[in-house]
Amino acid sequence: MPPLPDTASIPQELPVGVVLPYAGLLAATDASSTALAEIKAVLAGQGWLYCDGGSYSCNDYARLYGVIGNSFGGDTTNFNVPDLRGRFMRGVDGGAGQDPDALGRTASAQGGATGDHVGSLQADAFQGHEHQYTSTMESPTTAESKGPPLLNQLADQATTSVVSDGTNGTPRTTSETRPVNLAMNYLIRYR
Repeated sequence: MPPLPDTASIPQELPVGVVLPYAGLLAATDASSTALAEIKAVLAGQGWLYCDGGSYSCNDYARLYGVIGNSFGGDTTNFNVPDLRGRFMRGVDGGAGQDPDALGRTASAQGGATGDHVGSLQADAFQGHEHQYTSTMESPTTAESKGPPLLNQLADQATTSVVSDGTNGTPRTTSETRPVNLAMNYLIRYR
């Protein structure tokens, strides 16, 4: 079993509701359920909950409920902490206009916030674009020099699967658009 966390040195001045990355084990894929239950109990005893979307009593966790309310889901007796498993965090737009789809954000769980508010969720997306190429064609000089093929653009034609510009390499493709990232667990302070 991994050693239990020691968060005693974390400053107590951190406000209730602060979310911090935590490099310790907490996710269901990290360790046995017995070990994880023990780690979570130690963290809870020190004022921290795992950001897994869990539901908690509004009365038992009144200070945290007073800060986040039902932003992440819940009802009149229970509220949810944020579910940050496999998700990136993004600052609330707050009317700044940096998130052009802010008003279309949905609730992250039933009863949660929508629109340009803390706790709202956006699905993954890829900004629309099109490459107007239908084929590649090598010019005589390119063929002789074994350089990259030249692409002939034809207006108003369907897009093909040309995915390399010959300079920056072949992009990695998968089922989502994402930056380079590092998996971490997140904790939220409740007292």
